Amino acid sequence: MPDNQLLPTAVIFDLDGVIRDWNESEISEVEVAYGLDPGTILSVGFGTDLGRAAMTGEIDYRTWMNAIRKQVISQHGTEASGALDAWEANVGLVNLQMLQVLRSVRSEATVALLSNGTTRLRRDLAVLDLTDEFDAIFNTAEIGIAKPDPAVFNHVLAELETTPAETLFIDDLEMNVSAARSLGIGAHQHLAAESTVEFLLGTGLSMRGISA
Repeated sequence: MPDNQLLPTAVIFDLDGVIRDWNESEISEVEVAYGLDPGTILSVGFGTDLGRAAMTGEIDYRTWMNAIRKQVISQHGTEASGALDAWEANVGLVNLQMLQVLRSVRSEATVALLSNGTTRLRRDLAVLDLTDEFDAIFNTAEIGIAKPDPAVFNHVLAELETTPAETLFIDDLEMNVSAARSLGIGAHQHLAAESTVEFLLGTGLSMRGISA
């Protein structure tokens, strides 16, 4: 770490693709079993204006899911209902390796979550027993601004009372990482736990209990 680099006082983690993994293969199998192409429901939910509306709180989770159901059933028939039920019931899986990384970081710095979530995010965190793993939870559906809009990062920095130079951000999407970097936040694209740990070690964090 350069002599003039500040030790991070806050580390902001994304949820999906970092702390939470989706059991996509299982859901794809269910979709196929009900006559849908793999990824059909996901593309309707997030590949259209519906996704942005849900992630910014313009519509709540129930309204969003109802709209997805209406569109999928109109295109594929009522037999798709079983796949939609399974998709809605799915809350993903906690990445236990990254959870240990998060806990190590939290022993040295404030740990926050910033997720492009729907209004169901806090319920999911409770189901996954993740709520108390963070010092602060920022859900874009509650804030009204979604990543990669730089305004959402400014909001989080203000709430955490920290500066970009003292803050780190970890996300699996390059566009979100680039947005954070544009504000001077030390950001890293998460691809694997090992490379993320190396990044964190390079910032001066000791990462106690974690092997690089």
